[in-house]
Amino acid sequence: MSRHLDHISSGSVAFDFNRSGGNIENFAVTTADGTVTRPLHTAPWASEAATLPDDIALVERQLSGDFFCAPFGVNPGGPIHGATANGTWQPTDRVESVDGAVRHTYLLEDRVHGAVVTKTLTVRPGHPVLYQCHRFEGGSGHLPVAHHAMIRVPGGAQLSFSKKQFGITPNAPPESDPQRGFSMLAYPQKFEGLDAVRTAADQSVDASFYPFSKRHEDIVVMAEATGSEIGWSAALADQDGFLFFAVKDARALPETLLWMSNGGRNYAPWSGRHTCVLGIEEAATACHASGAFASSDTRSPSGLVQALALKASTVREIRYGFGAIPAPPHWREVADIRVSASELTLVDVSGAEITLPFDGTHFGL
Repeated sequence: MSRHLDHISSGSVAFDFNRSGGNIENFAVTTADGTVTRPLHTAPWASEAATLPDDIALVERQLSGDFFCAPFGVNPGGPIHGATANGTWQPTDRVESVDGAVRHTYLLEDRVHGAVVTKTLTVRPGHPVLYQCHRFEGGSGHLPVAHHAMIRVPGGAQLSFSKKQFGITPNAPPESDPQRGFSMLAYPQKFEGLDAVRTAADQSVDASFYPFSKRHEDIVVMAEATGSEIGWSAALADQDGFLFFAVKDARALPETLLWMSNGGRNYAPWSGRHTCVLGIEEAATACHASGAFASSDTRSPSGLVQALALKASTVREIRYGFGAIPAPPHWREVADIRVSASELTLVDVSGAEITLPFDGTHFGL
């Protein structure tokens, strides 16, 4: 499949949208003093996509940036992460509002579980954020979904999140055949915080700083606190020069999945060269409750949704946004992210604060 890139910019934010697969690529934030921050990851083989074996799904051939998964994970009868991450998006509308905001809307050529899917990407002057909305009209069944933003942090990143109930690892490790790769964490397990996650060797590691080891491929899933309406994730990558953050509707995406891809896969196209990559994936699957990513039930015993419930003549929306700023000097760890209708405030553990323009109305604030 050939690449079809649309360049989208607000002045402060610029990126390329790949209509083949729906990737957000080359995402860059430019500050008032001209500093450019590029937090997102592109796989080293993405430029070789046309030469890779045909049995590798498009989403993995051109692995980059952020994309939307529906259904998330294994997709019986179709490619991993579904049509939204492998199909073609056709432009349907471009609107520029009186305040300078630019909104691009795309229609997925394929239907997902019978639903018509549209993607809306919005950027605003002065906002270091890309706002996204995925709209599902009609369809049937329960659909596990996730955003799949990826950063690369060879210098390491301090991770922090909105309040979680607990974390788990899935029922099985991503890599179980030592000839193909290596996963170091214990599967399955439940843990209270990332600072004390057990390994398969029954040791404790602090996974709140990534990477914490070498040559491993691992996944953890954290469940949002009951009653949360807005959730957030942050990665302070001081040596790599950025602070990445994401904001979500926690009622629709009550899980945060961390995909720790650090040279732990030996087979093509990974070949041990996909290192220091962290997927910070905001999701709705059943993994926090069952250890599996697919679901036939809409809520877990703790009351969190496990999938997007599709129904004829019904519209469902998933709202999300991510952004970045240069790593603030002397910051150690994001302690909180506060959002309102017009502002987002990042708070360091020292008490220092940075307030940014933000469209909280995107999330109903």
